[in-house]
Amino acid sequence: VRVSPEEVTIYNHPGIQAELRIREGSGYFFLNTSTADVVKVAYQEARGVAMVHPLLPGSSTIMIHDLCLVFPAPAKAVVYVSDIQELYIRVVDKVEIGKTVKAYVRVLDLHKKPFLAKYFPFMDLKLRAASPIITLVALDEALDNYTITFLIRGVAIGQTSLTASVTNKAGQRINSAPQQIEVFPPFRLMPRKVTLLIGATMQVTSEGGPQPQSNILFSISNESVALVSAAGLVQGLAIGNGTVSGLVQAVDAETGKVVIISQDLVQVEVLLLRAVRIRAPIMRMRTGTQMPIYVTGITNHQNPFSFGNAVPGLTFHWSVTKRDVLDLRGRHHEASIRLPSQYNFAMNVLGRVKGRTGLRVVVKAVDPTSGQLYGLARELSDEIQVQVFEKLQLLNPEIEAEQILMSPNSYIKLQTNRDGAASLSYRVLDGPEKVPVVHVDEKGFLASGSMIGTSTIEVIAQEPFGANQTIIVAVKVSPVSYLRVSMSPVLHTQNKEALVAVPLGMTVTFTVHFHDNSGDVFHAHSSVLNFATNRDDFVQIGKGPTNNTCVVRTVSVGLTLLRVWDAEHPGLSDFMPLPVLQAISPELSGAMVVGDVLCLATVLTSLEGLSGTWSSSANSILHIDPKTGVAVARAVGSVTVYYEVAGHLRTYKETAG
Repeated sequence: VRVSPEEVTIYNHPGIQAELRIREGSGYFFLNTSTADVVKVAYQEARGVAMVHPLLPGSSTIMIHDLCLVFPAPAKAVVYVSDIQELYIRVVDKVEIGKTVKAYVRVLDLHKKPFLAKYFPFMDLKLRAASPIITLVALDEALDNYTITFLIRGVAIGQTSLTASVTNKAGQRINSAPQQIEVFPPFRLMPRKVTLLIGATMQVTSEGGPQPQSNILFSISNESVALVSAAGLVQGLAIGNGTVSGLVQAVDAETGKVVIISQDLVQVEVLLLRAVRIRAPIMRMRTGTQMPIYVTGITNHQNPFSFGNAVPGLTFHWSVTKRDVLDLRGRHHEASIRLPSQYNFAMNVLGRVKGRTGLRVVVKAVDPTSGQLYGLARELSDEIQVQVFEKLQLLNPEIEAEQILMSPNSYIKLQTNRDGAASLSYRVLDGPEKVPVVHVDEKGFLASGSMIGTSTIEVIAQEPFGANQTIIVAVKVSPVSYLRVSMSPVLHTQNKEALVAVPLGMTVTFTVHFHDNSGDVFHAHSSVLNFATNRDDFVQIGKGPTNNTCVVRTVSVGLTLLRVWDAEHPGLSDFMPLPVLQAISPELSGAMVVGDVLCLATVLTSLEGLSGTWSSSANSILHIDPKTGVAVARAVGSVTVYYEVAGHLRTYKETAG
């Protein structure tokens, strides 16, 4: 006689019974148990089944004796009766919003063995979330005979916890340990398309995904076209197309296996420049106004991010046919930085006097054989015509006629020199037949609507001594035509010599100015700005004190490209180079030796031409005279040398000894 199964664990509940199937033998059996109080056994002869009912927790051996056959020993089955000890949840702790993951729940007995899933209805097993950012649905599919599966869907971003619970025989609820789970925003790689020249580099970054950001595993479909580093830096190798994949992974707590929780793809195109174009936002500008220009290829994707840092590189040479009409200035000119030609893919032009002039750029390949220009050309060029016209002025009487320039849906708080001293009132003077394009309240908040046009406002100051003063001001509401970026602070040097890059360790501020179609600067705008770099390892970029500023700290030597654009109007954009170099000399070919004397120097000074202060991160290793910069190596180690002009700038250099 044989019995199956030979071992079984059953839940201690009056509604549960287990079946032992008895096969072979004569059909006439006698059953007994090793213990009398753990289980009750009843043999159903017609079915050949022994029904086992649990009584108390414990174990019992059921022995089946064949009454007609002589056997040395009966068939045996061991039955374990157990109460619930604990619950176990297995789930990947991250899910993307709108996506699903599966959670697996088991109920363990006193010996940490799982109960059969068919007992779960008697336990009233539930899986609940602490907050409604996820939904839970029990699935019919079975991972195995001991597990129930739930489908979890992320419906709102945030963090919550999962808790499984059951009711035991005594009616008490037993809860599992809470299992944390995060619903994260969609994981997306940026930019959606990477367009590169051979030898150029751009970093693929991500937005969304789990927080804190997990490591992203990058790969590329065609390694002959481009390479991608672990940090997402894509470098063009040969003309062609490919796909960069980014995977976010997590570890399954039970199996230890790595699972993919989110992924995204971006397209990569490596090309050569067939032609270049001068990107100028307007062709007619007023005298005294400024306009940014930069070089592009023949499509919008072929912008300075595509070719601005190519190796071997390109050089950019600008000229005007009438020098007295337009003044060509390099980017960061206002900060006393004069960039070399390889960084001059972007320039500024200043309208000087009225007239019409040609503006020309010649783009030259440092190494024509590198295949960066079409047909292995040595250079490409483009030319546009720019007209500069005079500003309208009143000559008789000779007075300044100024206006407030606002973009649609913007506002500005008007301020006067009599605020707090006189009683001020404001009103719009437009007649009843004209719909005003602006509104002003009693506190001087001037707001524009969606319409463009002009209005007139009146500002009256009632003096405490009885006199009244009135100002009539025109307000023009106009769309923004372009934006321009300026850098601060101004860098002062010995002998007024210009720097060729931003000093390492400096913090600079970029301010965005908005212009209309004549070049005039807006006093108020409603633009939402975005700032981005082509890579994140040379500079750190952050928000500035106002909406139209960003703060950049230089942290490593190299070239970074900066892009700024209006989020709602992508055509309003600008590009500029951010080269970073050491500002402290000399350059050391090797490590210093204890006892060496080093004369540190820099051309950076204060506004008054005074030198700054030198310091060392570890005087015990390298002692520096704070005034002269003479340094003496005292011990072995690495040290950082600082040069600071108080309240203005700070730069550094790392040395080893």
